[in-house]
Amino acid sequence: MNKEQTQRLRIQFEKGWPVRWLGHLDVARFWERALRRARIPILYSHGYNPQPRIQFASALPVGFTGRREFMDIWVAPPQDPAQVQEALNAQCPPGFRVHRVWEVDLKEPALQAQVREALYRVQLERAFLPETWREDLRRFVEAEEVWREKRRKKGWVRYNLRPLILDIQEEEGEEEDGEWVTLRVRVKSEPGATGRPDELLAALGWEDVPWRIEREDVVGVPREA
Repeated sequence: MNKEQTQRLRIQFEKGWPVRWLGHLDVARFWERALRRARIPILYSHGYNPQPRIQFASALPVGFTGRREFMDIWVAPPQDPAQVQEALNAQCPPGFRVHRVWEVDLKEPALQAQVREALYRVQLERAFLPETWREDLRRFVEAEEVWREKRRKKGWVRYNLRPLILDIQEEEGEEEDGEWVTLRVRVKSEPGATGRPDELLAALGWEDVPWRIEREDVVGVPREA
């Protein structure tokens, strides 16, 4: 394929409440099918098992929703971004929605390599929180080390969660007797160094507190000029 005919498109989409239990691989498969059904001429990798050329900024954990998710696709011949958006939205069930599509430079680094941080909105059901929840948060913020374990292919790995959680703020203006407590959580999101708000809840001993977690944005992805 002539490189001059190749186009790289960035797609900003939403993963909403109805599809929150889809894992990352299921989300990727959904977009592959949607692109095919929308007749978008996506390019494929070379080799024994060609794959559609799709890159995601960052995998979204199961159960989370995402307000501003990003993926890049490579197509040929070049397409009208507005028409791509319209065609994809025609294939989207409730829960998925394409909000913007624009062209980016072919030489731009991989999406995942550009992400530096992620911003989350964490809602917690107040009735299940301990009375000391604000004190629990204060102790976490003041700690230098909070050790956790996670499973890898070669077994369990111990890691320090604390430096991966960059900021925690209680949302202002909420009623003290309201049903939900809302936290704004900013985490590091880099290859090999990614914080997760559900790990924060586990470290606080709040595993059994019902939650709603939305990733509001990822920091580092260049936007449309």
